[in-house]
Amino acid sequence: MYIGSVVVVAYFWRLRQAYEFFKRLNIPGPPPILFFGNFLELIKSKRLSISMKQWTEKYGRIFGYFEGHTPILVISDPDILQDVFIKSFSNFHSRRSFPLADQNAKLVNMFSASGLRWKRQRFIINPTFSSAKLKQMTPLINRSINMLMKKMSEQYNKGQPFDIYAYYKRFTMDTIWSCAFGLDTDMQNNINNPYLIHSQQLFGEKVNVRLIVLIALFINELNKFWRKIHLSIGAISYWCRHYIPITKRFINEDPPTWIMKQAYKIIEKHQKVGQTNRTDLLQLMFESASDEELIQDSRATDITNEETEIEPPLIRKLTKHEIVSNIFLFMIAGYETTSTALSYITYILATHPNEQQKLQHEIDTHFNPETEDDMPSYDTVSQIEYLDMFIRETLRLYPIAPVVVNRQSSEDFHIKGIGTIPAGTRIAVDMYSLHYDPDLWGPVDPHIFYPERFETKRHAMAWIPFGAGPRNCVG
Repeated sequence: MYIGSVVVVAYFWRLRQAYEFFKRLNIPGPPPILFFGNFLELIKSKRLSISMKQWTEKYGRIFGYFEGHTPILVISDPDILQDVFIKSFSNFHSRRSFPLADQNAKLVNMFSASGLRWKRQRFIINPTFSSAKLKQMTPLINRSINMLMKKMSEQYNKGQPFDIYAYYKRFTMDTIWSCAFGLDTDMQNNINNPYLIHSQQLFGEKVNVRLIVLIALFINELNKFWRKIHLSIGAISYWCRHYIPITKRFINEDPPTWIMKQAYKIIEKHQKVGQTNRTDLLQLMFESASDEELIQDSRATDITNEETEIEPPLIRKLTKHEIVSNIFLFMIAGYETTSTALSYITYILATHPNEQQKLQHEIDTHFNPETEDDMPSYDTVSQIEYLDMFIRETLRLYPIAPVVVNRQSSEDFHIKGIGTIPAGTRIAVDMYSLHYDPDLWGPVDPHIFYPERFETKRHAMAWIPFGAGPRNCVG
């Protein structure tokens, strides 16, 4: 009993010390509550990005808040962000680590990998998204688009309101599996397709997972323990479903586990079939496949601080586990984000008839009336400048995943007017404050939808819905 009391007192004393982090640096921010940090305020707002914007308005472009007792430095000063994401990238090459994540695990993808492991994976996957490769994928994309337009026509003819978001989700998933992984799923016609069902379940609420993540967030000193509990729950559920069939009635199969199992099957199938002529992400990863279970990365040179170049690593291979993890990554990264972006674009089209008419006119000028039913080529779409500005302006107003754009310092770094920030500090971006900043986006009110604002060159960090620098969104 005595030892337990001492441990509790010592732990809460440690929390008190942790909450002095920003005070020692003279950085303002919302006052934390013992153990919870600023989590209760986040619950009230329901969205972290909204809370960040409110705190920026109150405390300025540099402030700090706490997730549990973990300090998060929030920045919306574009010059400082340019230093973090681009100029000093060698010090900020990794994203912040998340609860339950294990950097040394076999199943680590490009999003969560750090250091040389990230560099190796990024170097191999980068070429998939070159103009040349995307042009070769155009027929596959057009096939998915044709099916979507057929579905839209069917719904229009019914003369009844319908949820277009559901159709965008099926279209997006259909395109991802076809273009990236060479799997013809026909999800737009088959709403009971298991790939679609498990993908949708992945974004559903799982109370047990959310609970463990929260506990790991508040008591991160025991992250390895929480990770083992999380893995044990998954293993027990799998064992029960596999060996006690009756449990399938009330224990659902874990969506990430199911998707990764399918990914392993795809790899096994490819190993039997061999080389194919398809141009997709999966083929590119297969060409760099290694038989090793885990690759020990070696340093060729320091991680580059150039914005557009990634120096080649010594080892240019992926393990089968990394291939599986990246299949999972591209599925979840592309599914919800793309379908949501399409929904926002549709909303803007419906609520801004003048801009819609201008966009239609711009598109019409790039088509020959005699072949207007033909699908546009990659080059033709690239030449429609107003379409590009229209999409960019939509994503400025409605960034899809603002909270995933973050970094973690590997060394101490200096901020002018603030001082030296310790190594390991987690840095978040208040994207809404950036995207709605009148100094960055004037003279037209940033709250007004105005695509033409992109005709003016802006600050490099004014628009970052996909991040910035070498570690921006690869797709």
